[in-house]
Parts: sequence; C-alpha cells; structure tokens
Amino acid sequence: MSNSSKKFTEEEKAAIALKAASGEAGKIQELAQEHGVSEEDIRNWMRETGVTDVSDDDEDSVIIDVTEEYGRSVEFGASYDLPNYRRIVFWSAFGTGLVLLIVLSVFYVHSYTTTVVADQSAQQSEFYDIQQIQQRDAEILNNYGVVDPEEGIYRIPIDQAISEIINENN
Repeated sequence: MSNSSKKFTEEEKAAIALKAASGEAGKIQELAQEHGVSEEDIRNWMRETGVTDVSDDDEDSVIIDVTEEYGRSVEFGASYDLPNYRRIVFWSAFGTGLVLLIVLSVFYVHSYTTTVVADQSAQQSEFYDIQQIQQRDAEILNNYGVVDPEEGIYRIPIDQAISEIINENN
C-alpha cells in the first residue's frame, strides 16, 4: 500500500523507522503491513531521519530512481536542456518588430514636425515679404524721388505721370 492513503507525522515516521532499524530483517515487512505502507516507504523514512538499518543483508544495495531526463543529463555531463525554439523565434520577432515600429514612429513624427514647421515658417516669411514688397512698391509709385542725379532722371507719382502722358498726347 502507499502512504498516500494514510498520513503520518514526522514523529510517527521517526518512531516507525527506529523500530524497523532495531529489529531483524523481517521487522520492516511486519511494520509495513501493520501500518499499511510499503517497505520502500519505511526505508525512505529511515534515510530521512538518519536511522540506519542494523541488518547486513541490505548493506551493498542502493536504489536510485532515475528519470529519462536525469539519464540524458548524466550522459551529457551536465544538465541537458533543449531550447524552446518557438518561444525564442516569437520573442525575437516580437522584439524586432517593436523596435522597428518605435524607430519608424520617431522618424515619421520627426518628418511631420519638420514639415509643419517649415511650412509655417515659409507662410509667415512669404506674407511678410509680400507685404513689405507691396508697401515699398506703393511708396515708390506714389512719391517723388531721385533715380539718377547725374543723368537727371527723377521719379514722379504714377497718377501724375499718367495725367502728363495723357495731356502730352492730346
């Protein structure tokens, strides 16, 4: 029977292990039947509590439970581990995609910002230039001024120039 059907405290296990160690070889079997556990469970309790068996028939036998993974690790010489390639590929692709998305986002935000600022700057400077040019041209067209004093070329307002041209032709 297994010890899963009945739970024992550490003190009970130690007492059973001590009884088993103090008796002859048949004592372990007798205690196993009495308490409803296997002989292997009692031997495990004896190892856990540090109680040694006084019978000499078990002296050279050692039982090692070996799993397949443990066996491969012993053959390999270290803990044998197979990498999870699907997980590695997924996280590599995910990380690469995330970094690429961030870089592209920064690039597009920078491009958009510089374009908007350049457009605003161009609009403001063109408006200022046009306004300034119109003001300067209106001042030239509506005022008297000297163009070339050595040649004797002078400027008169456009309205007066038109009137004089009309009067000369009549």
